[in-house]
Amino acid sequence: MNADHDNNNEFVYDTLKLLQLLESISTTTESTNLQSKINLYLKDLLSVEYVLIVPLLPTSEETQEGLIQVVNDNVLEKEFRFSVNTSDIENSSCESNDHPFKVTDLNKSFSEVIEMVVGKEHNTLIFDVKGSNSHQSIKSSNALFVCIAGDSSQREKFEFYVQHTFRYVLGHLLTAFELYEEKRVRFQCQNLLQVARRLLSKIGDLGQLLRGVMAEARELAKAERCSLFLIDKDTGELVSKVFDGTAITQQIKQSKEVRISGTQGIAGHVAQTGKLLNIHNAYHHPLFYKGIDEQTGFKTRNILCFPICDEERVIGVAQLCNKIDGFHFDKCDEETATAFSVYCGISIMHSLVHKRVQKAEARYKLSQELLLYHMKVPELDVANCLNRSTLATVIENFPNFESFDFCPRDVDDHSSVYLCIKMFMDLNFIVDFKMPEEKLARFVMLVQKGYRNMPYHNWQHAFSVTHFSYACMKNLKLIERGIITKLQGLSFLISCLCHDLDHRGFNNSYMTQSGSMLARLYSSEGSINERHHLSQAICILNDPGSKILDSLSTENFMESIDILRELILATDLANHFRISKDLKKLNPDNIQNHQRMLLSLLITCCDLNDQIKKWTTVYRVAELVYTEFFTQGDLEKQMGMSPNLMFDRKKANVPALQIEFLDAVVKPTYEIFVQIFPETSQFLETITENRQHWVEIKEKEETCCKNGNSC
Repeated sequence: MNADHDNNNEFVYDTLKLLQLLESISTTTESTNLQSKINLYLKDLLSVEYVLIVPLLPTSEETQEGLIQVVNDNVLEKEFRFSVNTSDIENSSCESNDHPFKVTDLNKSFSEVIEMVVGKEHNTLIFDVKGSNSHQSIKSSNALFVCIAGDSSQREKFEFYVQHTFRYVLGHLLTAFELYEEKRVRFQCQNLLQVARRLLSKIGDLGQLLRGVMAEARELAKAERCSLFLIDKDTGELVSKVFDGTAITQQIKQSKEVRISGTQGIAGHVAQTGKLLNIHNAYHHPLFYKGIDEQTGFKTRNILCFPICDEERVIGVAQLCNKIDGFHFDKCDEETATAFSVYCGISIMHSLVHKRVQKAEARYKLSQELLLYHMKVPELDVANCLNRSTLATVIENFPNFESFDFCPRDVDDHSSVYLCIKMFMDLNFIVDFKMPEEKLARFVMLVQKGYRNMPYHNWQHAFSVTHFSYACMKNLKLIERGIITKLQGLSFLISCLCHDLDHRGFNNSYMTQSGSMLARLYSSEGSINERHHLSQAICILNDPGSKILDSLSTENFMESIDILRELILATDLANHFRISKDLKKLNPDNIQNHQRMLLSLLITCCDLNDQIKKWTTVYRVAELVYTEFFTQGDLEKQMGMSPNLMFDRKKANVPALQIEFLDAVVKPTYEIFVQIFPETSQFLETITENRQHWVEIKEKEETCCKNGNSC
């Protein structure tokens, strides 16, 4: 036997066995394995019935958490965690004069755990082992306790061997405990992420989500029951609409909700302070209300109550009762609850927002249904519209309909519907796309009803724009020459018909500055009016009675809607100017490679087609446009805003503004058009002629002003 003597002590220790212990523990950092080896070494060395190690894990300045995982070499199925007051440890250590003290010298929770683990029949001596400063996680000088079942008369011997052994193994053991805690926290995080995934899958139903929160909370903390309350913002009360399946009264089961004061009791205290509350003995706590236990027969032993918060405030409180496999909820449960509450808050807020969105969608859908109901087209009107003899008569009244020179503004609203159907027929879209004629008639009439009675942005404008697209396809043979496809042609015609649906007579700038409902919906995306027109168009296209694209394949339908979106948004001149440099590069040789860009140019030309008509039409349209502009300007003045010059009826010089409009917008756009289609060069001549008319009016007004006459 290789034995050594301590110079100041009568006890002898076996160096070889100690070296063998150090060798055996050097290959592992697993805390339970280390404890098993050290426990058995001390058990054999001291000839005692049991040895267990209780590391002290820091939780705060005042308390630490004791951890029991192994007795001798038996790893417990469930580890025990319990609070240990730092002052109690220090006092007990001082009173014992560096000798072991009994379990009864420490706080009750410690003694209860020890007695539960090893029984009451043993005399348990406790030795405190001091930690070194190298372990930053240890906040007090006590690193751990070693509990030994032995005779008090042997305490000096036990003390010697315990301290001597831990002089060599303490650092390695403390490192193992730190690694164990890190692994536990990492596992906890992974577990919480799985919980978060499950909770987020339930945000569509708040009741289901809250039941999921309670179930997850019970499982995470191993609690017998859970209560969950949300704060009523109006009353400040705590409200529960879902209930735990255990220990609730028949009265609660039958009620739809339970309300309690937001300032009273444990839940009220947590709601007010926003701080977690861990109560080890519920009946000894002044905030605990015993009445529920008396009514239900349920015995509340301990409580963990934690707040659920959003970004700004407490929105709810969760209350867990009775730790299943422990004396009370421990520090680990507190950490889990704190992290879990974050996911709860996120999930609940998303669910509430989701619910509001669902309600908004339902209201929107209802309003759309109501709108379509009032826009309902009588079946008799549909039948009349499809009457071949009536259609033929209307067509005969407008013999020059296919020409670019034709003026759509001379057509009455009734006849315009028949002529729209003629466009679809002439371009063979009804046959090619298997379009039911009654749906087409209903579609055209619904679109007509969708335009408001504005001075300029009305059905007459839509019909005029649509006619120009028809004239382009007929006269320039865009489809026959393969410049655009049939599907693109159909989408082009529909886009023109719908491009200003439900226009309110105000531009995008006014919509934003006035804080309109449309701006709230679309301002983040830009092109507020155009996005609304698109939305209305899709709404009509989705109405069962006017689904003219129903026969398209899914792929073709998606392409058609995509073109519809692009072209309606292209009618926003801001978008036109954004791509003007690319548009100028278009020519007869490359347009087939840039079909979408060509279509964007075409719909802008369609939107401006009034400017290539005869002078009487140009002048009449200008009056309509400025009627709308000045109405907007008047409203802007009422709002304390300074309107743009062209919207100010007192400052606007209409001839000068029209000349500027022709020079900056109309002429450059049609120059590109003529560059691609030289056969339309007369458009530029007409623009020049109309510009000259505005110049003459401008000069006449200036002469009148110089002569002192009214301008």
